[in-house]
Amino acid sequence: MGMIIGIGLIFLTLVGIVVLIRVNKSQKKAAGNNNNPEEPSAPPSDCCGAHEICEFDQIKMNESIVEYYDDEELDEFKNIDENAYTTTQIEQFREVLYTLQTHEIRYWLLSIERRKIQLPAILKSEARMLMAEA
Repeated sequence: MGMIIGIGLIFLTLVGIVVLIRVNKSQKKAAGNNNNPEEPSAPPSDCCGAHEICEFDQIKMNESIVEYYDDEELDEFKNIDENAYTTTQIEQFREVLYTLQTHEIRYWLLSIERRKIQLPAILKSEARMLMAEA
């Protein structure tokens, strides 16, 4: 009887830890998405005036930069064809896509490309549509 109670307590402790980790992640994500935009940094003196494009071009040129968007679970889809995903797998991609801010989508697409992950074919038009809304 004591062993069952001990196992139950361990289980409850583990569940509590998982809940705390998820709450902490949500709070960090919410803190990063607050409505108080950070003060923009000044573009370099040699910038052409299209700062966002210059910044994207610099990141695109440096292939060693891989930024994650709380989407580490997508790494399991490395080298899978864009038409081979199941409905459940497509929903995993869709969940990440729709949690991104509009300006992050192009960087996320570059990130998954560098990780050798193909965006499901069905989501390509959705991603383009979301980027066009900006």
